[in-house]
Amino acid sequence: MRLIILLILSVIVIIGSVFCLVLLGFAAFNPDRDVLSDPFIIGQALLWSTLGVSTVVGSGMMLKFIELSQGGKAIAELVGGRRLLPNTVQPTEKRLLNIVEEMALAAGMPVPPVYVLDREPGINAFAAGHTVNDAIIGVNRGTLEILNRDELQGVIGHEFSHILNGDMRMSLRIIGLLHGIQAIALIGYMLIRAVGNTSYRLSSDKDNKGDPRILLLVAGMALLAIGSIGLFCARLIKASISRQREFLADASSVQFTRNPQGIGGALKMIAAHADHSRVRSENAEALSHMFFADRLGKMAAGLFATHPPLRKRIERVEPRFNGDLTEYLRTRAKATIGYDDEREKSPPAPERSPFDRFTPEIGKFPGVGPKSLHGGFLNPMLIIAAIGSPTEDDIEYSRVVIGNVPDRLLRACHETFSARCVVFASLLDRDPGIRRGQMEMIHRNEGEETVRETAALLPYLTESEVRYRLPIFEILQGTLVGLSDNQYRQFRKTLSELIAADQLINLFEFFLRHHLVIHLDRHFGHATAKEIKYETPDQVAGEIGYVLSVLAKIGHEADAESRAAFHAGISGLKLSPAPEYLAEGLNIGQLARAITILSHASPQLKKDFLSAVVIAISYDRRVTVEEAELFRALAESLDCPVPPLMATPVGDA
Repeated sequence: MRLIILLILSVIVIIGSVFCLVLLGFAAFNPDRDVLSDPFIIGQALLWSTLGVSTVVGSGMMLKFIELSQGGKAIAELVGGRRLLPNTVQPTEKRLLNIVEEMALAAGMPVPPVYVLDREPGINAFAAGHTVNDAIIGVNRGTLEILNRDELQGVIGHEFSHILNGDMRMSLRIIGLLHGIQAIALIGYMLIRAVGNTSYRLSSDKDNKGDPRILLLVAGMALLAIGSIGLFCARLIKASISRQREFLADASSVQFTRNPQGIGGALKMIAAHADHSRVRSENAEALSHMFFADRLGKMAAGLFATHPPLRKRIERVEPRFNGDLTEYLRTRAKATIGYDDEREKSPPAPERSPFDRFTPEIGKFPGVGPKSLHGGFLNPMLIIAAIGSPTEDDIEYSRVVIGNVPDRLLRACHETFSARCVVFASLLDRDPGIRRGQMEMIHRNEGEETVRETAALLPYLTESEVRYRLPIFEILQGTLVGLSDNQYRQFRKTLSELIAADQLINLFEFFLRHHLVIHLDRHFGHATAKEIKYETPDQVAGEIGYVLSVLAKIGHEADAESRAAFHAGISGLKLSPAPEYLAEGLNIGQLARAITILSHASPQLKKDFLSAVVIAISYDRRVTVEEAELFRALAESLDCPVPPLMATPVGDA
């Protein structure tokens, strides 16, 4: 609301400036008329000034919003970002990708593509996108080369906070809205450049008195002068809105990593580095509020600073900081050489299961220890509070998961060609006859090499446990964005045919595939970001009732117990009238329609619905690995990523 109010005030100021300029111009060309006392002229000037400014501002906003509809990818390319390939072998790039992958899996979200601004030696980073599904992370080359692993992890934790808390959508909105009020200055600049690029120079010769370029130059300078008001207002708006969010993201990074010296050290290195946080791209001004630190570096100060002062940010995460950087730099220089390299190695295989530290009976999900946690209960309040708030334990858990996925399968997930084959292999039916037909379909659509790779990967997927399926698909999504548009169209065609060939599909597979396709469709421009259409449970009561009925059956063998679980979950939503329990079997088409509608719900409504789901699947006080992962897959389909789940004793419920 504050953004809209400031924007309206800015447009009013610009209209007033154009109105005064029009009156002055009219008076200059009509010296015999008293312009200021003629209400007709004043009315006409005000009308055309309002229409002209509104048209330019509205058109500028609309064009920018169309450009930004492509999501984070468009932002990264705007400032010269280069996407890192998941299978890169460059050490600093690999370290960055490992950190991003660990944090994404810890948060329960797809691994976002990572872009590097190779021409930027300063220390900076940003996150961009509409939702967790089309988010990207960009970093300056200096960030990779200067920061150590802990500092880099602090910066990435800060950016993940912006992703998980929805700050990115607001940031893109700010870019689109402010582009409109800056459009007048851009038009003036373009006119001046057009005149300057002509083949012959302006002169004072009388032959040039009627030269239209003189009029264009004057008009360009006037528009640039008026547009400077828009630039002033835009910078002021960005500065007033973004500062507090940076403090919150810093605090979230500390919570994420449990290491204040990580993000604190990164901020200290910015203060000590010659290039600071400077970003030199000519398009960086529009994104200034999205960066980790002020893109102007040490030059940023006063009203136009989009970020709080570095010292204040450091003091918030390290209260004992006294402003002296030498102590930190000296300690950092003495760090063990090769420390970062050791951190990138996969965890060694222990004698016991690597998941044992997350057990006994009540412990970390998914799939830890036994196949089910008897006496375990998923606490709805804790689960909902965990959305967007992963911890260091979740990061460590994700490292263990990554370290225990077979190397052959993990390498395939990081290579664009093989990642397709992983998805195809996951769709193959257990029945040899159906599987043979599916392989022929893959051969016809994708070729012999794809068939061989799919067949080679099939045993790894068949033997992989449920707890690995969701992380594997989260990694795949970040890799498959590397397909070309034509390759994706072919991949999606094959995907649809394989699903149709296998008529049987379980609920977990449905959510994984549904989310994978939705995520990739958005990235490749075949679907747009979900708009919020529903604010109250009553607006989607039918969809809530159907999905909750389906999920209540999972893990509850007796129909009476399923009904009781359904009513336990639905009671907390206070629906009027409350939907009835649906006893009929699963209809995939109906489920897909219900999930699509629920994806348009407000964030709070999604959380309330997921809370009802937690109550339903926990009704029998026995949560299986399959139930826990099914819940996480459902949540991810609704753009509400949930970290690995924690069960609590029944007595604490």
